[in-house]
Amino acid sequence: MVAEGEGKQADNPEHPASQQKAPPHSVLGGAFLILCLISFLSGFATSPFNALFPVYVDTDLERVPLFTGSLRSLMLILGGIFAVIGGRLCDLLGLKTTLLLGLGGTVLTGLVFCSANPWILVLLIFFIGGAAGPLSTAGQSYLIGSGHIERLGLGSALYFLSMTSGNALGGLLTGLLKEQWSFPEIGTAMTAAMVGVFFLALFLMPAGTAPMPPTAKRPPLALWAAYKPLLLQRNVHLLIGMRYMITSFWGMATLLLPLLVSRVGDSVSMAAYFAAVSLSVAAGCQLLAGFLGDRYGRFWPLMISAGGVVLSGFCLGMWWDSLTGLFVFGTALTGTAWAVSTLVPGLINAVATSEEKNRLVGLGHTIWSSAMVSGSILGGLLQTLVDEGRGLHPGTPFFIGTALATGGSVCAGWLCNRLDKQKV
Repeated sequence: MVAEGEGKQADNPEHPASQQKAPPHSVLGGAFLILCLISFLSGFATSPFNALFPVYVDTDLERVPLFTGSLRSLMLILGGIFAVIGGRLCDLLGLKTTLLLGLGGTVLTGLVFCSANPWILVLLIFFIGGAAGPLSTAGQSYLIGSGHIERLGLGSALYFLSMTSGNALGGLLTGLLKEQWSFPEIGTAMTAAMVGVFFLALFLMPAGTAPMPPTAKRPPLALWAAYKPLLLQRNVHLLIGMRYMITSFWGMATLLLPLLVSRVGDSVSMAAYFAAVSLSVAAGCQLLAGFLGDRYGRFWPLMISAGGVVLSGFCLGMWWDSLTGLFVFGTALTGTAWAVSTLVPGLINAVATSEEKNRLVGLGHTIWSSAMVSGSILGGLLQTLVDEGRGLHPGTPFFIGTALATGGSVCAGWLCNRLDKQKV
């Protein structure tokens, strides 16, 4: 195997020699639409956790932001570990079984709002984090195998849009309900909704990539042997660099923005409204990025989106104490960050051979989780230092995030140039 990834264009779906007809369940086909439906309903049911968990810990549990960052970090570490395992499980057990394993753990998300005991929270976070890896890996593997390569950008946009729109609609409803409902009541409703989503997936989702036949000798998990060839490729290194640095900033932002919006707006519901508004705008950004990626190629949509993350981060550092500034630039950051994510499946498809795709999806989610962990810890630590009056400028977390996103943008441009040269 060539370490740099050259010489394997014949196995690369973007190379003319390997172009194939779309599989039966193509983009906008039945299986793809069911996948998007499951994604939408899952995003809707878990949206209160995404929108209000930092606020819940800050207000009801009265813990410092660093405690919130530590819980999120635990969840993300576990998600990253189990994403690598999930990529291998997709090969061995099939996509549907792996997806159901992930959804089963997500059912517990609402119970986080039903307990103030830190040890119970840790236990719940353990299961939720462990489920996130297989869920993300199986979902994106379904996506990459579902349609024409020339329409993968649109397919990725619609897939991520389903989750984003579910989160946005759920966030709006959460903001309205929070005026009358307590956190435990919201958590109970979340759990009931996710039970319904699990059974819907059980009965409606097609098998996807089939598991090994029962009569076949199943190979061992062999994680290192399976992933080592990927870790020797320069294109994978650049993909990791892009994903890690941009996502690290996003990890900081997802922790800090709800806190700052809630504090500056002096309302818990304001954080939920911010989530609804920002994710609604992000939905349009995802569709636009996917359309432009299919029509004009990956380079300019990716670089403009990454540049938007950098510019939004700098502006948030300047206007951290303005509710209008937080809404405007926080929404811009959400939209451009999600646009970058929309283009990642296409990059994975271009970098990996057909046999490597499930594993690279799993590795990609592990890098995403690791970046979210480091970003959450760093953001929580910096905000705690700011709150304690340690001499830090309040915009420091966003300025540091801007520097990280700049490095990720450089990796993105370098990777696109390499892929374009390999196609010639």
